[in-house]
Amino acid sequence: MLPPPPPVLVILGTDAAGKDHVAELLLRRWRAAGYRVEKRAGGFSAPAVDARSSSERKGRWGRFQERVFLSLFPLRRRFHPPDGPLVVVSHTALRLLALVLGQQPEGLAALARFPALQRTLEAVVPATGAVAVVLDIDPAIRRRRIRRRLESGMADPFDRYMLDDPERAERIERSLVELATRYLDATVIENDDLDDDALERALERALRRAAPPAPREAS
Repeated sequence: MLPPPPPVLVILGTDAAGKDHVAELLLRRWRAAGYRVEKRAGGFSAPAVDARSSSERKGRWGRFQERVFLSLFPLRRRFHPPDGPLVVVSHTALRLLALVLGQQPEGLAALARFPALQRTLEAVVPATGAVAVVLDIDPAIRRRRIRRRLESGMADPFDRYMLDDPERAERIERSLVELATRYLDATVIENDDLDDDALERALERALRRAAPPAPREAS
């Protein structure tokens, strides 16, 4: 059985990692248990979204924003804690930072050249009190899921980017997992087509492992 929701839970993963499915599973379980849980997508300060929100329903405007974010992305926004538990699905800035790091020969070590950026990353958990999980998937499963999106006409620019170069896609995913575990103390869940029962057990272990810190006011 899932423990009560933490004040803030962020679910990270590359495209096709199953972030929305994980979020919807948690929301169903927690709401059925009587918890009022808010969902946001793309960042801690994003507006609330309903349970139907998914990366496959972005529309032209959402896809246009992703193209913009490929060039320009903010790394900090002022976070205001919600009245109740919050689930944040993905984080655009972290995902794009992983995309950039995936192009660097030294990977995460490239951050040593940017101490201000490192300080920003180190401030995320103290500022938000977030508990994090990061989804890791097999490369073949990622490709299969993205091809399915392409066939249905629901693929976005990130999907195509991840499909174009499998080795680059793996470097990007590795960078995101390393960012999440190093700076957010995230628990890694291997989401290789887990059924809902297996996924719930993995989430239960991750949530019981995490002891959410008390958030402080962001500067």
